[in-house]
Amino acid sequence: MTPAEPRTPRRPHGDDCEQKETMLEAGRCQEGWRASVPSLPADVLVFKFPGGLAWFMLGCSLFFLGFMAFTLALPLIDPIHTSLAIVLVCVPVFGLFATLGVRSFGRLRDSVAVNSEGIWYLPLKGESTFIAWRDVANVRADDTGQRLVLVDGTGGRSIRLEYQLEDFGRLREFVLRHTAESARRCAPGVNIFHRTRINKVILLGFAVPCLFLARLSFHQGQPRASLFFIGLAGLIVASLTQDPTRAVITRDAVVIKYPGWKRTIPSDVISGIVLADVCDRGNVWAAVIIERWQGRPLKLFRFREGSLALHDALYSAWRSAGGGEKAGR
Repeated sequence: MTPAEPRTPRRPHGDDCEQKETMLEAGRCQEGWRASVPSLPADVLVFKFPGGLAWFMLGCSLFFLGFMAFTLALPLIDPIHTSLAIVLVCVPVFGLFATLGVRSFGRLRDSVAVNSEGIWYLPLKGESTFIAWRDVANVRADDTGQRLVLVDGTGGRSIRLEYQLEDFGRLREFVLRHTAESARRCAPGVNIFHRTRINKVILLGFAVPCLFLARLSFHQGQPRASLFFIGLAGLIVASLTQDPTRAVITRDAVVIKYPGWKRTIPSDVISGIVLADVCDRGNVWAAVIIERWQGRPLKLFRFREGSLALHDALYSAWRSAGGGEKAGR
């Protein structure tokens, strides 16, 4: 028999080499980031979540777990009158809420620390994250998620600052004072800001069943109940017309557009532009408040582009139109 020729080791494909090198480089970067997290100095300011919030979320999670278990047990308790469709709908919904509660319980025990050097995210379990102020490349307000997001120049490290943190206004002011203004500016020339559709979807979600119940009550010979549901739907639609769709910012005025109408606020009637937090039914929203010399202040919040970008655009346009000079005289 002819001896078998020695097999030449197969050289890896070029794409495989590049992929392995990329993975190794990413691993080195992650190890470098972990190694570069400095120990917590003595001069840091520490921000935590309210003490009872985490346990409240855990209680909600247990509550939904109990409902899920009860729903699963219904076919065994009363198989004749139990609807399988209700079980199939309720179990995933209650399970989702329970899962979200457990996740929130873990996150709400984390903390954040800052000083003149940078910012630390300190989870109760796991690796800490540190970003020096000079490395922060982007500061974005995610108002729908109720958080402020800081990202470094490589995009590999990010820190989320939840609005529910205690004394969040002070933390936000500290962050904005120590980060470059260019890190939080939106694209040049952007002067149109869009309100999120969440509120409108919720209102319509209530209005449609009211109209359905009004029609059902009318066909069942109950005119009073029908009028009640029609009135309730009318109130919901009226609320919908007060929910803005967009804000258009010019040098001379701010135009707030609503469904079917718009409101124009000239720059010379504005006395100030303020970024503040608004508490609403347990939620915390970052709002841009337009203060006027006469009339009530106007609060703008939950815009897709974020409260920071909206505030900076409004403040810049107002100052370029001579805003603040009247107050200074």
